[in-house]
Amino acid sequence: MFQWLKKMFSSLLRKFWSFLKVIFRGAVELVLAQLREMAIEIVKDIAKNPSILTNEEKRKAAFERLKNDALDRGIAAKDSLINLAIELSVQFLKVRGEF
Repeated sequence: MFQWLKKMFSSLLRKFWSFLKVIFRGAVELVLAQLREMAIEIVKDIAKNPSILTNEEKRKAAFERLKNDALDRGIAAKDSLINLAIELSVQFLKVRGEF
């Protein structure tokens, strides 16, 4: 009897974790898509600013603006997701020839 309960709960737990993974993945993709759209405009704007000279200064400025803009829109994202959105935006703009 104990083995049967153990198998049943193990099976339920595996299904529950699979379900959570799908939901989590979808939520991350949604937030990243929103961040990326904001990041593209921020990166374009910062690239036009002649007072920001180094890539590190540009990255820091983009990070701070994106983090603040995201919070203003009610999006609380980890630093790694914000950095990813910025990097994806830079690469996207390079491929399109806008940089």
